[in-house]
Amino acid sequence: MKSSVGQEMSFLLNIRENVLLPGSMSEMHFFLLIGISSIHSDRVILAMKDYLVGGHSRKEVCEKYQMNNGYFSTTLGRLIRLNALAARLAPYYTDESSAFTE
Repeated sequence: MKSSVGQEMSFLLNIRENVLLPGSMSEMHFFLLIGISSIHSDRVILAMKDYLVGGHSRKEVCEKYQMNNGYFSTTLGRLIRLNALAARLAPYYTDESSAFTE
């Protein structure tokens, strides 16, 4: 059996394996995730929404919102990690306490 520190390290390393594909997220899921993120720029939020909800390509989104591809990758990585952590937290909350439905 792994130690709790070992389990935590394993989880943090496995976050890299989580992927958010273009068009893979509902609008509700996206806005809930943005709501708990530190992302506040309207331009960045709209770019991420076009990619994750709308299914637009990375190239299209970067051109439309004049966003550097490196910054896009960094922001997407932050959302991937946050999504993985939220998924890990979800079992600690009961269905009765959920205020939102999709």
